[in-house]
Amino acid sequence: MKFLYSDGPIIACSTCTLAHAAMAVIRISGFKSLSQFAPFFKKDLTGPIEPRRVYYTKLVLQGQIIDDLCFTYFEGPKSYNGENILELSVHGNTLNIERIIELFIKEGGCQHAAPGEFTYRALKNKKLTLSQVEGLDLFLNANSGYALDQGLSLLSGNLQEIYQELYDLFIKHKSSLELSIDFAEDIGEEAAKHHFEESLEAFAKKFQALVKRVQPMDHNLIQPEIVLAGLPNSGKSSLFNFLLSEERAIVSSVAGTTRDYLTETILIEGVKYKLIDTAGIRESEDLIEAEGIKRTKKKLRDSFYSILLINPFEIVEGFAELLNNPFDLILFTHKDVLGFAAAKDELVKNYPQLGSIGAIDLLSLSSEWEKELVSKVNKKYLLEISSKPILLDRHKHLILQASQVLLNYQVLSKHESDVAILSQELNAMGHCISELIGIVSPDQILNSIFSNFCIGK
Repeated sequence: MKFLYSDGPIIACSTCTLAHAAMAVIRISGFKSLSQFAPFFKKDLTGPIEPRRVYYTKLVLQGQIIDDLCFTYFEGPKSYNGENILELSVHGNTLNIERIIELFIKEGGCQHAAPGEFTYRALKNKKLTLSQVEGLDLFLNANSGYALDQGLSLLSGNLQEIYQELYDLFIKHKSSLELSIDFAEDIGEEAAKHHFEESLEAFAKKFQALVKRVQPMDHNLIQPEIVLAGLPNSGKSSLFNFLLSEERAIVSSVAGTTRDYLTETILIEGVKYKLIDTAGIRESEDLIEAEGIKRTKKKLRDSFYSILLINPFEIVEGFAELLNNPFDLILFTHKDVLGFAAAKDELVKNYPQLGSIGAIDLLSLSSEWEKELVSKVNKKYLLEISSKPILLDRHKHLILQASQVLLNYQVLSKHESDVAILSQELNAMGHCISELIGIVSPDQILNSIFSNFCIGK
C-alpha cells in the first residue's frame, strides 16, 4: 500500500494554506497524552482538560509567545478517527501556520500527515466504513448539489443503510440455502423450498431497485464537462470567451491556433461544469496539433454536453468524421458574413443529418441566447439526476457485476438441484456485496480514494 502510515503523532493544517485568512485550524492526532505538549502552552495541560471544550491560551517556545490561539481536545476513541486529537485554531497567516507546524514537528515529535491520513486512521479504527470514506471523498470533491447530497448520504449512512439492508437480505437467503442443506429433513422439503424462494424474491426485489439507479453513461456527473468542438475557425474560442465573459482563449483567423484544449469552470444553476475549448479537428502533420485533435475526440466521447460549431464557409476534410459524434447542440456561425444563408443551405443539403438548425452570430451574442443555452444544459442535468443515479464508479461496477451473477443464480436455482453448485454461485455474489458495503477493501481501491483527499483530512 502507498498509504502505510505510522501510528505516531501526525500534524496538518485542515484549512487552506494557499492564502492568508482570519483563522486556520491545525489538527494533531495519534499522541498518547496531552501532557507531552505542555511546554508549548501557557495553560496548564496537566490539570483536567474537558474534551470537546474550547480553551483560550498562548502558544510559546522558550518563553517567546508564538501566537494567541484556542484549542479543543477530542479524546479517543470518541473522536473522528478513534485517536486523541488536538485542534488548534490559530491566526491564518500562512507563515504563521507553517511556523507552528514546524514547531510541533521539531520539538513535539509530530510528523507531516499524508493526504487523507486522518480519515485512513478512522477507517482503520472502524470509525468509518469504506463506503463512508468514499462518501466523504465525493462530498469534498463534489461540483454539484446532487453530488454533495449523495456524498453526504454515504457519509451519514443513508445510502449505506440501503446497502446494509441488501446485505442482510443476502445473508437471510444464504441461510435459507444452508437450511435446505442441513435441516431439510427437520423442517420438511416443501417448507425449506418455500423459505428459499421467498428469501430470494425479497433479495432480488431490493437489488433490482438499486440496479435502476445505475445508469450506463459515458460522461462524468461528478464533474460534468461542456465541450465546444468543430473544425478550425468555426468560432469555438469566441464562444468560449463569451460564456466566460473574459478573453481567455486566443481568437485568430489562423487555423490551428488552439492546439490543445483549454478548460475553465462555469457555474450553471448550482452545478460547476468544466467548459472546454478544444482544438479544431482537421488532418494535420503538426505533431502537437495532431495530439490536440486526438484529445479533442476523447473529450467529445466523455462529454456531458457537447456543442458543435459550424462555419459553413470553411468545410474541410474531417467534417464527415466529426458528424459521427453525437451532439447536444449544433450552432452555425459567421451569420454576419455575406452569402451565409446560401452556404448553410448547401451544407445542410450535403449533410441532411444537420436538419433545420438555427443560426447564431458570434459578433452579437445576447444575454437571452446565453440564458437559453444555460436552460438547455440544466434541463439535461436535471433529467440525468431524476432517477437518482449512483455516481461512484466502484459502486456501479459492483452492482452491475452482482446483477449479472444474480441473474445467473436465479436461472440456476430453477433447474439445479445440486446445492453445492448453487452455493458457489451465491458466494460469488456475496463477494460483490461485501465489497459494496466495505467489508472487503482491496488495496488499489484505497489508493485511488485517498489520492483525492487533501492534507489535513
